[in-house]
Amino acid sequence: MSLTVQPVSGRAAAEAFIRLPARLGAEGEAWSVPLFADTRRIFDPGFNAALAEWQVPRFLALRDGRPVGRIAAALPCDGGTVGGFGFLALERDPAVLRALLDVAASWLAARGATRLRGPVSFTINHEIGLLVEGGALPMPRMPRNPAWLPPMLDAAGLAREMDVLACTLEVAQEMHRARFARLSARWEGRRDLVIRRLDPSRLAEEVALVRDIFNDAWAGNWGAVPVSEAEARTMAKLLRPMLLTGTVFFAEWKGRPIGLASLIPNVEPAAAALNGRLLPLGWARMLRALFGGARSARLPMLGIRRAWRGTAVSAHAMGALLSAAIDWAEKRHWAQVEISWILQHNAPMLQAMARLPAPVTGRWRLWGASLPAPFGQSGD
Repeated sequence: MSLTVQPVSGRAAAEAFIRLPARLGAEGEAWSVPLFADTRRIFDPGFNAALAEWQVPRFLALRDGRPVGRIAAALPCDGGTVGGFGFLALERDPAVLRALLDVAASWLAARGATRLRGPVSFTINHEIGLLVEGGALPMPRMPRNPAWLPPMLDAAGLAREMDVLACTLEVAQEMHRARFARLSARWEGRRDLVIRRLDPSRLAEEVALVRDIFNDAWAGNWGAVPVSEAEARTMAKLLRPMLLTGTVFFAEWKGRPIGLASLIPNVEPAAAALNGRLLPLGWARMLRALFGGARSARLPMLGIRRAWRGTAVSAHAMGALLSAAIDWAEKRHWAQVEISWILQHNAPMLQAMARLPAPVTGRWRLWGASLPAPFGQSGD
């Protein structure tokens, strides 16, 4: 049987790319199935302004004309040495994986990339990695995949580059707030530290502040990619519905914003039940989840500006942000809060999680390879 990999061109191929995880899931494989509408928006330049700054070609693997795999490559328009691959989904066939990787790697190498890294869909600021351990509680933007896929990437010649972790707090068992309240009461600077919520009426301005803090606090981290102004505009669109029950907290020291934490409701169980489709009844399920039907949440951002690290101000700001997040979760009747993701070597953050206590409950892996790196023959 003939196996080929072709660029996604035209509406029919784009829809096949979008719907492939749902088809694979219907066949019994444990793939994440994002809402079709969400995936369309990611690749819609009218919605996702960041596409003006990134090249993100998509490819479909076809066996006798039938889609059996998909992949996307990603490279900044102004060039870069590290190219990403993501949006990976395929039937259980090493030949399909090698063909997909070969096409993505060849495309990236032809444009000057010297290293392949992934899965990243489409930068490290978005959905990344493959689940290799745990992850029993599905969460937004934390991918799920069949257990056979990580070993298949190993066998294809990629090497592990980094693991990222999820830690989960059982809200009923948290020990942080009482401990932090005692510490804070003895701190002379407590009156100069204020925690406030994001103001939805000034969303564009507030998202710009999120971007500013994020780009400072996460700079220097492994694989860090700054959030651009265009990406922040897209972030504002995605954030608005989550603010129905989720929120962002800012830590301000003497009136200056120095840190943030964000909480989003876990709508993934509702979304997973839809198998990608919002119609005919999917909208109702998603609205229930957004308006208070969620029973858990994800905390995807928790950080302090670099200038304050190692200081009492930083320690108290982090503690106050966590207390505010737990208060909010309790108010919303969220039983669990997943803090994710955390780099495997971020010992200070993992120690802070252990004190909550929020043990490690999931591990996702990213792989890499030098380019050019032939993984197999993709066909014409």
